[in-house]
Amino acid sequence: MNKQVDPDIVTVQEVREIFSDRRWTIMGALLGTCTAILLVHSLEANKVYSFQRELGLGIVASTMPFQIVYCALHLFARENEEKLLKIDLRRIGNLSVVCQIISYGSMIGILIMWYGISSFVGPLLVASSIVAFLTVRFVLYSSVTNTENELELNNSSSNDERVQNDRHYPDSNHRPW
Repeated sequence: MNKQVDPDIVTVQEVREIFSDRRWTIMGALLGTCTAILLVHSLEANKVYSFQRELGLGIVASTMPFQIVYCALHLFARENEEKLLKIDLRRIGNLSVVCQIISYGSMIGILIMWYGISSFVGPLLVASSIVAFLTVRFVLYSSVTNTENELELNNSSSNDERVQNDRHYPDSNHRPW
């Protein structure tokens, strides 16, 4: 069928918006990490039993099929991006979102295993994870709210004007512009 004649066929851009290279890279890295963790811990199978370790490994192992399914969906969509129907893209797009959400659960399993390393490492890992999450949320939120100031900053022509418009740091003279 010709693409111009059939409006039900998606464009390459529509497929690449749902199945981006960034998502592929993240899922591939997560799959590689989970595989490495399972391989390393399978070599230590005779280690003393720990419920925490077994729970973490169980979570990691149970999320790996979803990572593999996401990769297969991604490859299928990218290989067939010029002949995929809109309804099919919507279905595999929804399925890929479910696979991604479940796959990110493997990080909980990794955290559970790392929490059990020692009584000092575990709480510090959780505390630093919370701080990192809040930092990312703060930066994302502040970048959305500061878009009005960005226009004002870009329109200023001299370094002195840019320093006056910089609201991030009280002492902005160190900034390179």
